[in-house]
Amino acid sequence: MTFTQLEQQVRAYISENQVKEAIELLTKHLKSNAALDEITLQSAKYYAVMEEQRKGLKDGLEVEAVLSKLRLDILQLLRSKKEYLKYQELNFSNVTTITDSSEQIKVFFSVGSPHNDEQQAYIDTLVEYFKEHGIVLETLKSWNDLDPLVPIIRDLKNSAGCVVLALERVYVEKGSSKRGSEQENTLNNCAYTSSWLHIEAALARAFEIPLIIFKDEALDNEGLIHNDKQEWGIVRINQQNFEEIKQYPIKHFILNWINQVKKYAKEK
Repeated sequence: MTFTQLEQQVRAYISENQVKEAIELLTKHLKSNAALDEITLQSAKYYAVMEEQRKGLKDGLEVEAVLSKLRLDILQLLRSKKEYLKYQELNFSNVTTITDSSEQIKVFFSVGSPHNDEQQAYIDTLVEYFKEHGIVLETLKSWNDLDPLVPIIRDLKNSAGCVVLALERVYVEKGSSKRGSEQENTLNNCAYTSSWLHIEAALARAFEIPLIIFKDEALDNEGLIHNDKQEWGIVRINQQNFEEIKQYPIKHFILNWINQVKKYAKEK
């Protein structure tokens, strides 16, 4: 089934108020999309509210409000996926890389300090890979305790691109978010990267320099480092598999970014 056919069928289900069928179809064809988790949660909430209405605890307006939110979430997922497919078509068709590495181009390397051998090995592999393509990854050169953004901004503005490598920094075996509120959620076995990576990625985006973000698949979605933020160059990786950066589709994303960096460096 093509995406166009999928979209048409899902919209038909929504128009006929067949939400369950729409979700089942999306789940079947978009298995790895993180937005499906939110839709699943919203669906569970909808059926819970319906049950409360059956018991006389909720009125029809409350049920309709939850259902409307669920419909909107489904349609938003379709729009997001459609925009990403369009983005892929525009940016990753017929990509050829500039292979001349006679001049090394410096780019900003946003990465947390590695705390185990596996992370260090992945960093070393990534640095060497880009070096072979004429790209030198440079981490922050200095630090300013009074205003840490100053050196970050300086180094970013002097770079032709930004590589963000998001690896695990914080692991939460059991915790909660929005603690003490009606929206409190339980966090189980969640992993997050350094908050500085979000800041540096946002600055790179604001300065409109070529940005690519490598997100380890073990990380939970958060802020800019989110599986669905394809317009920001998110590339999902497995830090235990070094070879994947040399294989498609990841290789395709990287080569496209390298071309953007070399073009940016020439025009700068």
